[in-house]
Amino acid sequence: SSNTHMKVYKIGLIGCGRIGTLLEKDKLRGKPCSHAGGFNAIPNAKIAAGCDINRSRLKTFGMHWDVNRLYEDYQEMLHQEKLDVVCVATWTNLHASMVMDVARSGVKAIFCEKPIALNPYDGRQMVHFCKKRNVPLIINHERRWDSYYQKAHQIIKTGKIGEIRTIIGNALSSKPDKEPTQSHGGGALFHDGTHLTDLLLYFGGPVEWVSGYEVRPYGKKYIEETACGMIGFKSGALGFIEGGGARKYFNFELDIQGSEGRLLIGNDGRELYLAKKSKRFSGFQELEQVRFPEPRKTISPFEGGARETLKCLRTGKDGISSGADGLKALELIFAIYRSAQLKGKKLKLK
Repeated sequence: SSNTHMKVYKIGLIGCGRIGTLLEKDKLRGKPCSHAGGFNAIPNAKIAAGCDINRSRLKTFGMHWDVNRLYEDYQEMLHQEKLDVVCVATWTNLHASMVMDVARSGVKAIFCEKPIALNPYDGRQMVHFCKKRNVPLIINHERRWDSYYQKAHQIIKTGKIGEIRTIIGNALSSKPDKEPTQSHGGGALFHDGTHLTDLLLYFGGPVEWVSGYEVRPYGKKYIEETACGMIGFKSGALGFIEGGGARKYFNFELDIQGSEGRLLIGNDGRELYLAKKSKRFSGFQELEQVRFPEPRKTISPFEGGARETLKCLRTGKDGISSGADGLKALELIFAIYRSAQLKGKKLKLK
């Protein structure tokens, strides 16, 4: 068969922690649910090498995926192996230097964990550096490859709920420990909220201004307990997001309200409502729930991200979750922080 001639792409992983590989052991999660799992699901991709500073994690990774090229130093891995793609799944503060080293080494595409970097300055350097070397940089905002989020995007783009007027996003979780300072990867709006700001841009388009509010009970140098922001989109739509919120549960959800309907989508599922003639009040329209159309086929977002990376490698073009997209999501978070520290002052985004 022609399959024997299919090029097999060699994948290397830097960071054999939770999102890199370990989450595959979570009995509840849909599989694949890690960088390694996503690439492993693709017939013409082979996990060829792995790197971690923690030797036991490295061994676990090697045994799980049957990989024997294992390194404790990523520079050595880049030097020794001829890799097509490298996944960077390390602490956020290491993304920038690693991604640039990977781009320098001749790797053809980079799949990097979110948030893109610790701050917009580092993020801009990464995007610029990869662009200059024509190395596609893909950021793992994995919901962009989720079939249901893609379906929701299509429903909205075709005008089914009319013009978007408001988008409300929540990434709610428990109180932070007293310890974490910003350098370690940031608070709720930064860590999970990056998915939220990314999706606001995916559904709402470019942002014109923000106004932020935050609660930092332990002081300025510690991460926030809650951060929220009001967002003015260039389209005229309004956004509101909250990250953290000191809840005893985890909730991730978007509520997209248009002139003729409403769409809810989140970790818990999705719902669609359209304006219909009211059954309760004469002369009024009200929202009535309708069936949310099923996507034609569903694949794991991690497999979607891996496929996207190989597509970018082949075409040399940015995909639907590029470094530039990841950077915009980060810039939005930092604008909200900055505005919050200026007592909610409305800040224009470039």
